[in-house]
Amino acid sequence: MRHAAPLAKLGVLAAAALCLATAGCPNSAGNGSPQWPAASKIKPQPLSGTSEWPGVYFINTAGSRGYMHLLSSGGENIHGCWLAEDRHARATFTGTVSDNLAKFDWTENKVGFAGPPSHLTAYLVMTPEADGRDKVEGKYGEDVNDDGVNDWKGVKQKGQAPKEDGCKLDEGDTIQTEGKGLQ
Repeated sequence: MRHAAPLAKLGVLAAAALCLATAGCPNSAGNGSPQWPAASKIKPQPLSGTSEWPGVYFINTAGSRGYMHLLSSGGENIHGCWLAEDRHARATFTGTVSDNLAKFDWTENKVGFAGPPSHLTAYLVMTPEADGRDKVEGKYGEDVNDDGVNDWKGVKQKGQAPKEDGCKLDEGDTIQTEGKGLQ
């Protein structure tokens, strides 16, 4: 029985190696499925006037400056993309909206770098503005288990319609190979 501890350690190490190799293991905070602990504490408020979520937003937060194209997928469902202003990263997302609250399941790829994409959750709260340039503010996490780590904010671009291909890269730009993300 004195060999049981080393064998148990070997089993844990083998499981960890398999988990890392497939990039499908959950992190220690949860089961790996998207969660929004910060957004779940927010009580959505009805949008006033002609404000609506679909549109083009300029996200104006250091480290995440860029344009986000947010489209309706029908009902409360949304999808879209974001492209960094300096084109170093591109993200795609799906999510839901409830009045002035949008929650995102976000997958981000770095341009020109190898490795799996970042998979995280985020949320935005819209504050309607009379001029149609609605403001959004919220937080994004470091993974899919915490959406309340980093602040981000932006403004809806007046008169711009979102496009499915609104975050296209220039010819010659490449994104890393998609690995198996968190499940």
